[in-house]
Amino acid sequence: MDKRVFGQIGENTAADVLRAKGYRILRQNYRCSCGEIDIIAEKDGDVSFVEVKTRQNFSYGRPCEAVDRKKLQHMHRAARCYLEDMKEKGYFPRRYDFQIIEIVVQQMEAAL
Repeated sequence: MDKRVFGQIGENTAADVLRAKGYRILRQNYRCSCGEIDIIAEKDGDVSFVEVKTRQNFSYGRPCEAVDRKKLQHMHRAARCYLEDMKEKGYFPRRYDFQIIEIVVQQMEAAL
């Protein structure tokens, strides 16, 4: 499966999980000159900036281990851009946080 398609499946799954937990998805695949954020979600006036890592197995470690300092810096910069844009529109969250959601898709065939 194409890597981009696989990643999009993971992001859509993560968005569904967030919705099930009461979040409202504000944006998916937010991009600006400073970086990108996979999902921006809101719950009870708080905003979460979410990085989604999708893998087929753990052969290279846990998916969250792929989020390094550089990626976190890009997320923080992109979050600042987003918050600044929203502030100009008259919206600013009470609080905000950063989350990583790991999606591991494993296919197991049943032995008959």
